[in-house]
Amino acid sequence: MPTLLRPPPRRLVAAAVLAAAGAIGCTQLDAWQRSAIFSPQTEQRPWWREPQAGTEVYDLTLPNGDKVHTWYWQAERADAPTVLYLHGARWNLNGGAFRIDAWTRLGYSVLAIDYRGFGASTALLPSEATAGEDAAAALVELARRQPDPSRRIVYGHSLGGAIAIDLATRRGRPAFAGLVVESSFTSVAAMLGTMRWGWLPGASLLVTQPFASVDKLGELTLPVLFLHGTADAIVPHTMSDELYVAARSVPPGLKRLVKIEGAAHSNAIRSGSIYDDAVHGFIRDAGRAYRPAALRAGSGATDS
Repeated sequence: MPTLLRPPPRRLVAAAVLAAAGAIGCTQLDAWQRSAIFSPQTEQRPWWREPQAGTEVYDLTLPNGDKVHTWYWQAERADAPTVLYLHGARWNLNGGAFRIDAWTRLGYSVLAIDYRGFGASTALLPSEATAGEDAAAALVELARRQPDPSRRIVYGHSLGGAIAIDLATRRGRPAFAGLVVESSFTSVAAMLGTMRWGWLPGASLLVTQPFASVDKLGELTLPVLFLHGTADAIVPHTMSDELYVAARSVPPGLKRLVKIEGAAHSNAIRSGSIYDDAVHGFIRDAGRAYRPAALRAGSGATDS
């Protein structure tokens, strides 16, 4: 009879993978992770759209001269809250235009950006650091567009949710009333655990782009709404449960979690009243609860 070969122990496979990673080198590993996490797509897809008529299209200029491509839609109501829209991986503003349009149909003004490396923004390989810089510049623009901090909201979808959480926990940022995080994850290391090789011991030590939202949320004090579809096949919806628990410093009643039965990773916004009511109620209550910086403890925000 032929001899049956036993698979090598997991610890040996792990050691081999870690050794290979060391041989590849930190620079190449970092570039590979940035490419894999952000994965900007340039090929147009059937659902891509141009900005709706009436949208202002322009570039924000960063201190180093780089450009951040921007869309701005002004709602008909002069007193409408303004939402900073932070998209996720892969698709630029054109690829996510259906979601932006949905926010405008809800009655909000929307400021949306493409991170550098996406769309018409400056070409580079995005990273956690560069995306954070782009979001911070967009928040300054949000404050210019919407003078009333109680009517400013930051929204992030998927990877954009992690970028939004990072933005919300930065010191000295312009103030805003609330944070909406949809279909997002706890950390890149935790996402590895959902993949085929996620069991490898030490794999998390190789992560150069941690996006550790679950660790940052302990510092959050402003209202937050987590939205997640129960049929999400990309990010487990249970990760939003973990994010909700981690936001332990948010005042009672202003930390909310809404699960949308049967919704997938990208279509929760098309779920009708359960989504719309959750968003409207949260933005209303977050605006009412807003207090100037002088009355807030530990927010790190300014009222610019």
